[in-house]
Amino acid sequence: MEKKRRLVAGDGEGDGGEASASPVCGLVERLPEVLLVEVVGRLELEAACAAAASCRALRGAAAAALSAVTSLDLSMFPPTNAILNRILAGNGVLRSLAVNCSLLDDSAVGAIAKGSLRELSLLKCLSFTSYLFVAVGERCKNLRSFVLEMAASDDDEHFGICRKSIAHIVRGCGYLENLSLKFFPLLGPGSVDFESLVPIPSTIKVLLLQPVSNWQAKRLFPISTSLKTSISNTLESLSLVLDIITDELVTFITESLHNLVELCLEDNPMKEPDLHNDLTNVGLQALGLCHNLAHLSLTRGKQNCSSTFRRVTDFGIMMLAEGCKQLKTIRLAGFSKVRDAGYAALLQSCKDLKKFEVSTGCLSDLTCLDLDEAAPKITEVRLLCCGLLTSETAISLSSCTNLEVLDLSGCRSIADSGLVSISQLSKLALLDLAGADITDAGLSALGNGKCPMSSLCLRGCKRISNNGVASLLCGSGTINKTLVSLDIGNVPRISGRAVTLIAKNCEQISSLCLRNCLLINDSSLETLGSMRHNSGKSSLKMLDLSYCSRLSRNFLGLFEPPFFRGLRWLGVGKNTLERRGCSPTVAELLERKPGLTVCGNACEMGCRNQCHPDIRRQ
Repeated sequence: MEKKRRLVAGDGEGDGGEASASPVCGLVERLPEVLLVEVVGRLELEAACAAAASCRALRGAAAAALSAVTSLDLSMFPPTNAILNRILAGNGVLRSLAVNCSLLDDSAVGAIAKGSLRELSLLKCLSFTSYLFVAVGERCKNLRSFVLEMAASDDDEHFGICRKSIAHIVRGCGYLENLSLKFFPLLGPGSVDFESLVPIPSTIKVLLLQPVSNWQAKRLFPISTSLKTSISNTLESLSLVLDIITDELVTFITESLHNLVELCLEDNPMKEPDLHNDLTNVGLQALGLCHNLAHLSLTRGKQNCSSTFRRVTDFGIMMLAEGCKQLKTIRLAGFSKVRDAGYAALLQSCKDLKKFEVSTGCLSDLTCLDLDEAAPKITEVRLLCCGLLTSETAISLSSCTNLEVLDLSGCRSIADSGLVSISQLSKLALLDLAGADITDAGLSALGNGKCPMSSLCLRGCKRISNNGVASLLCGSGTINKTLVSLDIGNVPRISGRAVTLIAKNCEQISSLCLRNCLLINDSSLETLGSMRHNSGKSSLKMLDLSYCSRLSRNFLGLFEPPFFRGLRWLGVGKNTLERRGCSPTVAELLERKPGLTVCGNACEMGCRNQCHPDIRRQ
């Protein structure tokens, strides 16, 4: 019986046996059922499930409340088949469901494929067969949005059958508007049978496919007038992860999809592209045919080879700026031949620009020198790994008074003088300074500033120390009340004192990265866990301790109940998993906390953009 209660609760941190005979529980059972259902219905899922384990009255109220839920997000919590079936049992009104499927298989399909669903997101799928696609296509007739993330299995034949079965979704769901299909890892060209989607239903407005080959993409969007389908007039957003982006493909897209509002193209070439089979200035000029285009992303990854869009120059970017003046979002990566003139042309020509991102670009402070006209509308700027930028750019960006997101990660010449200007941005919610040349004085400026910051990344800022964290969190500003996510990984002088300061001053923090902080030890974590337990706070959801080499072999014991309640993701690094003689082991900890995910793959926080087996399946 105890095991069942723990499965329902999801975190295994109940107070023990059922308390139906206790005086308190007796009082609860005297309350009207309608009142109990109303109270339990207002709780978070974890709290509702924990209440259900306490007595029969609250168990009945939780079941009634869960049966009336219309929207449920389990993306941060990997339920087992049993837990998911208990949560969704009897619910016939669920309209939106997002699930981390890393522990699920076909036994859960019956609970997932509900006829009432309008939105379904199945993330980190590892063990489903083609039955999933058939069931969703047959039962979810009113589905409007379907999002799938599926990892390749060891059984190539099984995975091949799955990826060839996706057509059941588009054939059976006649009202589908949003279709997102991601397969991990990025397999070879043509490895996923996206051709089975042709003709793409005319109801589709948003389409994301990963990975898709260049030749497959051209078959999806025929340029011949006689072959065009009605999707030419309905598709508004297209995102493709390809083997290579070429002028020909861009022309196919722009000439066949006239009403595109958003276009995101990413490629990862297996080898250096041929000069005559690549994206050039001609392709960028062709984008001018999309007169409604408001959001554009063109990026080249370097997972397979160190390649760039070497045939695109400032002239091509200027033609893009001239032809797409209506752009509101621009994201560019891998344009090694583009300089300040091209990027400045985009900032000057696109009068409605709100979001601007450039990665590994050869731009300097000159790009952002004159932002007077564009500044008031810009809300997000990301300039990643731009080695020529200095604090002058940060000072120039301080004129963007509505700036909410500023990412300067990898810009190693940003110094304290830039933070003095940034600290006066009254709407800034996210700031990423990874690798910047800042000191404790810069953190003091942020701590006394006006930024209502919820997310701050200081990873690799090697000149900051515990004193800087103290200045940041104990200053006259409001950051200690608004900060939800903090990354101080790979900072040599961060120790347990900084952890104590965070625990005392940031009760609302939910994500903390201490990766590769070599002074962090067991006592640091004991302080963090005990202080939060004593204060009754359980806001911490994600904690990254990868490569913290001073942690003992038994440090996982610090995460046993009742400490670190609410923790959903713990990064520990592969070396920790391979230690012998650990007590408790990872398996024992997860048995006591089934709602926790322990990652030993050194992933970024929350295993973003990663899909690998849960440790419980390894």
